[in-house]
Amino acid sequence: MLHKIFIAFGIVFIGIGAFGMFYVWNYDHRQVSTLEEYATTEFQISRDGKGNLEGGVLNLWDYRFDSAKLLPQATLYVDDEEFELPAATRQTQLQFKHENKLFVSLPKESLKGVPAAKEVRFKFFYDNGQEIDLPLSQAELQNWQKKLRW
Repeated sequence: MLHKIFIAFGIVFIGIGAFGMFYVWNYDHRQVSTLEEYATTEFQISRDGKGNLEGGVLNLWDYRFDSAKLLPQATLYVDDEEFELPAATRQTQLQFKHENKLFVSLPKESLKGVPAAKEVRFKFFYDNGQEIDLPLSQAELQNWQKKLRW
């Protein structure tokens, strides 16, 4: 009888472990349609004293179970234009998850086409080979356009 109890507990623990691994893998490789669904973002612009656009900053926070770190590079696509951008990254471990932060300075040349753009995509990379290439949602694109038209 005790033998059957140990086998039952073993099967339950294996099932829990398999479910946990499946959940973690799916979370780290989640399939979403926009950048805002994948990560938390914040877009800010800077202007000089006369109100002329100087540039912008995009901050991105991604939480994942995998310990893969963000690479310090990103690509901004504004319709058909591509802008390779250096980035600053940081990773912090929070109990079972890792918080990845990406900070990208957007030069004004990369932002000139955004007010009339139909699509803006952002691509970033992890050191395990994973690439994330997602567009802004229509609401977020309109938010960027509004900030740039001010």
